[in-house]
Amino acid sequence: MRYLYYTNYQSGRSGLSNGIMSIEVGVILAHLTNRLLVLDGNVSPPANIVSYDGRVSNLQPSRITDLLDIPVPWVEPDAVDLQGLASIELTDLSLWDFAFYFPKTLDLSSNAAINFARGRKHWLTVGGEHEEIPVLRLSEDPLVPGSQHHRANLSNYSYQFYLDNETRRSVYRLLQRMQAKRPFAELAARVALDIGPFNAVHLRRGDFKVTYGVTTLDRKPCEAIEAMDQVFERKDPLVIVTDERDDPFFNAIKLAYPNHYFIDWHILDNYGAEFAQLPQTDSLSLAFLSQLVAAEAKEFMGTMTSTFTGIIQRYRGNRGKHETFRYIWNELPESGHEIERGRHAFSDCIPLERGEMIEQFEGPYSWNRVSQLLNPAWMREWPESFLMPEVLATGSLAAKPAGGADIVTSYAATSTRQEVIHITFENVQIAVWSNDAAILQRLAPEFGAQLHTQPSNVIANFEISISAAGCWIEQRGRPERTHCDKAQLPLLLKRQIVTIFAQARHQYAWLEAAAFSKDGRGMVIAGDIGGSNDSLLQALQTNGWELLDGGLFAIRIKDLIILPLGAKTQPEGAGSQSGRISTAFTSIVVAVKAPLHVRDETITPMSPATAVAALIGASLDFKIERNNGVNLLCRLLEQRPAAQLYWNRPQESAQLLSRWNHALFEATD
Repeated sequence: MRYLYYTNYQSGRSGLSNGIMSIEVGVILAHLTNRLLVLDGNVSPPANIVSYDGRVSNLQPSRITDLLDIPVPWVEPDAVDLQGLASIELTDLSLWDFAFYFPKTLDLSSNAAINFARGRKHWLTVGGEHEEIPVLRLSEDPLVPGSQHHRANLSNYSYQFYLDNETRRSVYRLLQRMQAKRPFAELAARVALDIGPFNAVHLRRGDFKVTYGVTTLDRKPCEAIEAMDQVFERKDPLVIVTDERDDPFFNAIKLAYPNHYFIDWHILDNYGAEFAQLPQTDSLSLAFLSQLVAAEAKEFMGTMTSTFTGIIQRYRGNRGKHETFRYIWNELPESGHEIERGRHAFSDCIPLERGEMIEQFEGPYSWNRVSQLLNPAWMREWPESFLMPEVLATGSLAAKPAGGADIVTSYAATSTRQEVIHITFENVQIAVWSNDAAILQRLAPEFGAQLHTQPSNVIANFEISISAAGCWIEQRGRPERTHCDKAQLPLLLKRQIVTIFAQARHQYAWLEAAAFSKDGRGMVIAGDIGGSNDSLLQALQTNGWELLDGGLFAIRIKDLIILPLGAKTQPEGAGSQSGRISTAFTSIVVAVKAPLHVRDETITPMSPATAVAALIGASLDFKIERNNGVNLLCRLLEQRPAAQLYWNRPQESAQLLSRWNHALFEATD
C-alpha cells in the first residue's frame, strides 16, 4: 500500500471554503499518484462560528468530509500505522509557489506552460523516488527547526494543476463526484425553488472587519446598493449571504430591496424541521447550505478576495449558469499604501465594470488577462475550474487567443461540439449530452424535453456516443458504458435515467407500461398491446384515449397522479403537443394477447394480491429493490381497481375497455 499524507490548509483550522479548496487538491494528488489519501487536519473549521441565538448546536461541528462526498479512498491519520515506513516530502513550497504538472512528459518550455505558470518559477511532478516511496507527504510543518517558513496547502485546483487533456478529463470527472452530500443538496434545492427566480449577494462583514487588506470598516451601504443596482432589479427577490444579519450596515439595503432573504435565518425560520433532520445541524452546515442556495441565483455578486464567494461562483459555473465573476467593489490596496485591520484607502487597482474585472492584458488563461496584483491561487476563482461538458467529454479547456474572441480548443475545431437536453422530473433534472444533435432531437419527445433548455438542479449527466459500431451510453463520473444499437437506445437510456430519478425521489411507483387519458382520468395497461398491424394502442387512440406515455412512467403515491417524464400539470383537457401531461390514475389493466381462434374479448376483475403478482415484471422499483417495489404496487392496487384483459381484435377490445372504464367512472362519481 502506498500513501499520500496530506495536511489540510492550516491543519483544518481556517474557514469552510479554504478547507474545501485544500482538500480538493489532496484528492486530486491522491488520484494522480494512485495512493491512499491520509487526510491530516480533517477537523471542523473554526472560523466564523455563529450561535444564531442558540437555534443551532455547535457541539458537534461539521468537518468538510461531513458535508461533501470524497471521491477517492481516504482515511484519518490514526487509522493507519505509518511508523517505520520510508517517507518523503513532495516540496517545502506553498501550493501557490509552484505548478504541478502531469504526466511528466509535458513540455514545460511551451507557450501554454509559460502562460499557465504566470511567473511561477517552480514546477513539480511525481517521478523518481517520489513514485516508489511508501509515504509521500505534503504537510505544512516547517522542514528546518526554528524556521519561520510555513508551507501553505491552499490553491484553486484550476491554477494548481497543469495537465494534458486526457488527465484533465479524468481529474474533472473525479471532481464531479466531489459534491454536496444528498441531504444538503436536496434541502438547498428545495429552498431555492420555493423562493423562485432570485438574485444573490455575498457581503462579507464579520472577520473582514479585522482582516488586513480589505476596506470593510469604511464602506457605506449606498456603495453596495449602487453596485447591485447595476446588475439586479429591485423588484426581484434578493438572497443576502452574510455572517452579520443584524449589522446596521444592512438597514438601507433592506429598504432598497424589500423582497430580501437573509438566507441562513430564512432556512432556520421556514425549514427548521428539515434542517434539524440533516446529518449535521451546526452553523457550518448552515453556511454550506447558504452557498448551495446562492449558487442557484439568476445573477450573483460577491466579495472580492473571499474564498466563500469563489466557491459560490464555481458552483454556479458547474451548474451551467452564466457566471461572470461580479464583485461589489475592489478590496485590494494600491501597492505601497498603508493598510490596517479592516481598512485602507479605496483603490481602483482592480478595475471593475458592472462588477466584472476588466481585462487589461492578453493570454490564453483567465489569470493572464486581469490585474497581476491578484494572487490567482485564492483571491478569486476562475472559469477554468468549471466542470463544463467540453472538459468532461474531451479534457480541453476554454481558451482565448491573444486579441481574439473566446473559443474552445480542439473540441469545437474538430466538429465534436455537444448538444444537450434536460429531462425533468418533479423539480430535478438529468442532462443528456451527445455530439449527434439529430439523436437528441429524436429522443427529446420521448422524455418531454427540448434542445437548449436551461439547466436547473441537475443531479446527473449522461453522454451518448455514436459511431459506425453502434451507440454507447455513459453516465459521467461512472466507469460503466452500455453498448446498444440505435433502436434500443431510447428504452435503455430511459431505464438508466428513471433509475436515478427513482432513487432521488421516493414514493413513486415506476412502471414499464402504457398510460392513457380520457376525460381527465388515466388508465394504465401492462402486458401485450400488440404490434404495428394489430395494435391495441392505435385502437384506443381512435376511441378517444390519449397516449400519455408508451414506455416508462411514474405514479405518485400520495395523490395517485400519473407523471410521465417532463410532464407538467395542466388543466383538465388542456392537452399538450408532446402528450406530456399528468392525469389522475383510476384503473390498471393487465393485457394478454389471446390465441387467434379466440374471438371473444373478456375483461375480468383482479384481486389486489393477484394484480401485484401479475405486475411485478412491469415494476422498475422491484428491479431496484424488491421489497420496496412490492410495497409500492400494494399501495397502488389497494386504492384502484385492476382487471385482466384477454384480447384479439384491437377495435373490439378498445371499445370493451372504454365501456369498462366508463362503468368504473359512473360507480365512483
